[in-house]
Amino acid sequence: MTKPHTLVHYVEHWAQKKPTTPALHTKRGGRWQQLTWAEYWRNVRAIAKAMISLGHEVGESVVIAGANHPEWVQFQFGAQAARGVPAPIYGTSTVEQTGYIVKDSGARILCCDTKEQLDKFLEGERLGLFEPALRYFTFTKFDVDDSVKDRVVAFEDVIALGDDAANDVHLDERLSNLTDDETCLMIYTSGTTGVPKGVEIDHGGQLFVGNACKKFAPQFFDGSSEYHAISYLPLSHQAEQIMTNVLSLMVGGQVYFCPAIADVKGYLTDVRPTCFLGVPRVWEKFEAALRARLSEATGPKAKLAAWSMKTELECFHEQVRRGVPESKYMPVKRRLARWLVISKIKTALGLDRLENAVTGSAPISETTQLFFASLGICIFEAYGLTETSGVATVTDALRPRFGTVGRPFDGVEIRIAEEDEIQLRGRNMVKAYRGLPEQTQALFTEDGWLRTGDAGSIDKEGNVKITGRLKELLITAGGKNVAPVELEFYLKTIPGIGQAVVVGDRQPYLCALLALDPENLEAIQQAAGSSESTMAGLAGCPKVRKFVTGAIETACNAKVARYQTIKKFEILPEEMTVEGGELTASLKLRRPQILEKHAALVTNMYEDSGTKPVSTSP
Repeated sequence: MTKPHTLVHYVEHWAQKKPTTPALHTKRGGRWQQLTWAEYWRNVRAIAKAMISLGHEVGESVVIAGANHPEWVQFQFGAQAARGVPAPIYGTSTVEQTGYIVKDSGARILCCDTKEQLDKFLEGERLGLFEPALRYFTFTKFDVDDSVKDRVVAFEDVIALGDDAANDVHLDERLSNLTDDETCLMIYTSGTTGVPKGVEIDHGGQLFVGNACKKFAPQFFDGSSEYHAISYLPLSHQAEQIMTNVLSLMVGGQVYFCPAIADVKGYLTDVRPTCFLGVPRVWEKFEAALRARLSEATGPKAKLAAWSMKTELECFHEQVRRGVPESKYMPVKRRLARWLVISKIKTALGLDRLENAVTGSAPISETTQLFFASLGICIFEAYGLTETSGVATVTDALRPRFGTVGRPFDGVEIRIAEEDEIQLRGRNMVKAYRGLPEQTQALFTEDGWLRTGDAGSIDKEGNVKITGRLKELLITAGGKNVAPVELEFYLKTIPGIGQAVVVGDRQPYLCALLALDPENLEAIQQAAGSSESTMAGLAGCPKVRKFVTGAIETACNAKVARYQTIKKFEILPEEMTVEGGELTASLKLRRPQILEKHAALVTNMYEDSGTKPVSTSP
């Protein structure tokens, strides 16, 4: 059996090697259903044949929108088998955003999960945002208007159409001609700083990342562990593509689909994954909930939990100092702490089988990493962009240095250029932005290095530290450059604060917009001595404001230069959300949109240029 040279050939590989082994899992009607590798490959072929029979051309895009379901990845690999280019769209995108991507990608086959998403497509078509689609493929069957009935095909009917199509020869010819340098996926940037750009990622770049992970997590590749992962972050984001459609294919692993991110906690206890990716906000929410639960313990139970977590963290630091795997440093006190407390907490969370906890997409707080390390969970941080096929560096497995994103993969070169910009070079750098030659040219330096737009440094061990986004730097009225990310880290260490946005570009001082953590309201309620219990009530409570005023001084202002101190703040009455337009679908801050939405609050904080420091304001 020849070694697979593209992602879609890996699906075929595992279908031949272990046809009856489960590949994809989904929960429907409260019960888990599974698809074997042989069934997976059969459906991929049928979808590809259906697309070809409808006139799909080599290199043509296929749009996919919706929540995480097995049908999504089957449509994705069906398109790739037909030598097409899947172009995912976030389910939260507006009609205008959706229409832009459909038009820009040139897709004629549009796939979606619900009638609501189909209606969004149809509205975009009605408004003339793109040419009428050839076909709409849906994950399930639902009633549609007679006017479009002939163009809407449900998943099972797509499979039947492919089975009836007598074009196996044409499909096999396309598969045999598919090379690793062909674009296999087009991920659109969020467009928070301009028009979304279609990033062309090729098979070779994806496989480079997959192969690079072998050295990081060899247990999944040598057969000593099984790969079980939950697919819950948007598949329109490259981070989830890596977990669901790259790493799983490298090892023939199993993926469990969770359509709603809010349900992931329940899925954890069901699946008990061996590998789990959480963006920082997900880990922060877990941390807040756990801290709240731990704070409920009293007397001997509280003391035992504190001793166990302290012991585990001390042993973790010693293990890292020695540079050995966890299994090689298990003194009696660590075994006892795990038996008494740590293992029970991990089991309750559904993380008792977890071997690799990963974070990415945005910087994570060292405080959060240390908290989970005290529970026997080392969160490894990966760094990359969509333009680097998702990942370029990762935490050292034996010597993790919290506060850094680790070292570059073998085959990836890194340098720190002007303005401390991190620049990269390697096989995983993408080919281009679709149809945007000037932007593509601007992405690379004259000597071929990719500009990340991130500022950073490299320590003596070769670990990369991200200090901020060059485009997100605030320049105060005094001409001082400020990276808001560092200050936001400090602000989020205040009990009960879940989100923080530092503002102050071209202003005489810095201010902050804060949002409480809905899962940890008790922390700030108790710290402030407030009788309020709702987010809105706590946000407007004078006692809470007085507590936060002092906490900002100690948690943030005391740790930074004078020009970096926070002088004023406002506490929002509700959490910043994707639905509210303040976060991207991968839970990153959308700074321009936040400033626009809360412009009145920001303006109010700058009405008096002679404002006293926050520590002196009641």
